[in-house]
Amino acid sequence: MEKTSKIIQNDEIDLRILFQVIWRGKKMLIWLTLLFTLIGVLYAVLTTPLYKSTISMYPSDAETGNLSALSGMAANFGFDIGGSAADFHIPDIVESRRLKEQIIERKWFSAVLNDSVSLITLWKIDDEDKISLNPMNWFAMIFEQERSNFQRILEVQALEMLNERISVKEDKSGLVAVNVWMEEPQIAADIANFIHFAISDYTASIGNKTAAQDVELIKKRRGEVETTLIGAEETLKRFRERNRMLLESPQLQLEMERLMREVEIQTQVYITLQQQYELARIEEMKEPQSVVILDEAKPAVEKDKPKRKLIVILSLILGGMFSVFVVLIRHSIHRKKPE
Repeated sequence: MEKTSKIIQNDEIDLRILFQVIWRGKKMLIWLTLLFTLIGVLYAVLTTPLYKSTISMYPSDAETGNLSALSGMAANFGFDIGGSAADFHIPDIVESRRLKEQIIERKWFSAVLNDSVSLITLWKIDDEDKISLNPMNWFAMIFEQERSNFQRILEVQALEMLNERISVKEDKSGLVAVNVWMEEPQIAADIANFIHFAISDYTASIGNKTAAQDVELIKKRRGEVETTLIGAEETLKRFRERNRMLLESPQLQLEMERLMREVEIQTQVYITLQQQYELARIEEMKEPQSVVILDEAKPAVEKDKPKRKLIVILSLILGGMFSVFVVLIRHSIHRKKPE
């Protein structure tokens, strides 16, 4: 004898029986749904609210003057002098440990603490209670004697948190958006804007280094060509001094034309290199613009995380689904038991 009716009969769900089963288990359904909702509310209330700040930028595609064009001219003479700054990818710089360590080490003004503090202090990673509860710190205190090593462990923990607080996206047009989440809106905006300045400083240093290398390379090559040109001119001069009856010898005329052509080629190369050198000096003195800011980061007005309404609604839905599942499982177990 079956204690209850079957919900599925002839491979079809009997909605009337299904509703009756759920109705009989309404108390369990209500309590489980309320439990899930309560957990969601507690999570939404107790989770630290975060503010989001966004900065968007484009990589600068400005040409480095006329240096790139003249580089092609120089290539026709068999050598390469570069001419443009090193390529870079903004998302890679944002995701780099080097930049994030700078953010961690830098001090940010906290309106809550009314002081400029590092992220380690802001997040209370160096708090004595948290240190004593973290097994990783136990290991450091037992086996690491130097303070610098222990400080490095704190920085690693801060780096892990920062990885979750920064995201970067690049769309097909090349627009890069960097999002930063922090406990205080002003700190989030300050960090986002700092990322822009850090990218500019890094790429500028690379660009200046490349420009200086171009100047030295061109200067060296110009000296080599100048020596070759002087030698070609001296050779032509001596040839003319030794052979004053050129009109009577077609072979001597041909040889003089060859020497004159060599002088002309070396002269053209020297002129090109001189132009390259002057332009490279200009590029060296210029301050390169690596990124173009579309929107600067500003303090957020409202909290971005956690999305409390969404969390409560999802908790309610999940609680309802789970409670229905439990009621149906309970019905299935009771149906199989003999009277």
